[in-house]
Amino acid sequence: MNLIINFTEKRGEIRLELQKGKVCIDTLTFDFEANLDLMLISAVDKILKRNRIETLSLKTVKVAGNIEKSSSAYKIALTFIEAIKASK
Repeated sequence: MNLIINFTEKRGEIRLELQKGKVCIDTLTFDFEANLDLMLISAVDKILKRNRIETLSLKTVKVAGNIEKSSSAYKIALTFIEAIKASK
């Protein structure tokens, strides 16, 4: 399973995409203004639980979409990904 944290065209919106190979299994879209870290953790937990998937079974987790690499939101997403990798 792969998880993509996709920053959409709409400012302050993220779409999580759960994929098996290239096939999209599930998506979850949420808006954020503040507390992206907490919202991201909650949303990932929700989509994984909904699909009965363990965090450790994720092969890859990556960031995609319309986001500046110098932005706080991008850095928070990268830190989240590093935390998942460290837990394996």
